[in-house]
Amino acid sequence: MMIKLIINADDFGYSKLFNKRILELVEEGKITSTSAMVDNINESQQGQVNLLKSFSEQKIVSVGLHVDFKNTDFQSEIERQFQKFQEIFGFDPKHIDIHKSTYLQDGYIVIQDFAKSKGIPCKNLSGYGEKIMSVPGVITTKAPILSGTDKSLDEMRAWLSDSREDLLFINFHPGYYDPESKSSLNKEREIDAQKIVEINEFIKDKNFKLVSFDINTLKIYN
Repeated sequence: MMIKLIINADDFGYSKLFNKRILELVEEGKITSTSAMVDNINESQQGQVNLLKSFSEQKIVSVGLHVDFKNTDFQSEIERQFQKFQEIFGFDPKHIDIHKSTYLQDGYIVIQDFAKSKGIPCKNLSGYGEKIMSVPGVITTKAPILSGTDKSLDEMRAWLSDSREDLLFINFHPGYYDPESKSSLNKEREIDAQKIVEINEFIKDKNFKLVSFDINTLKIYN
């Protein structure tokens, strides 16, 4: 059985240096999905945004919305950031990703209903619901998610080798170190980028196929 694998890079837009490494990994064919933090994207990133849009149009990566809740006005915030994503990229996000938030549990129902209303999957709800939501017409398989940032290469290799699922998801936070960024994962980003390179080496010649959140790729799970 061919196992389909989504490798996602979080935090596009957080930093130009993070963006640079994400775009390199996309171009190298080593990640198939990224999620954008729209409130961090500014005019200085326009060239990088245009390049990501081009990669999306070529179907070599899917781009999702990385919602960052700063308050409990969940409905208006997710609607605002969804619209801002459309304005920046010119298309709807292929998935919704939730940035870490102390308010997440209280907003779970709003997040779930919004994703369902748009017919797109949502990830990063572990502890509050299904890992990847089952949305009619998109994904009915509940794909196990692994945080590559939190796991060693040996742990990831073992997880991939032992899996009997037909769709898997690994999430990373790659980038170049940015001395001006306040990201708590700043120092880990170059390590994450190297992990992505090495995981790609591991799955080479094995029974894995890299896929994205593109509905045309995932509709076989309907």
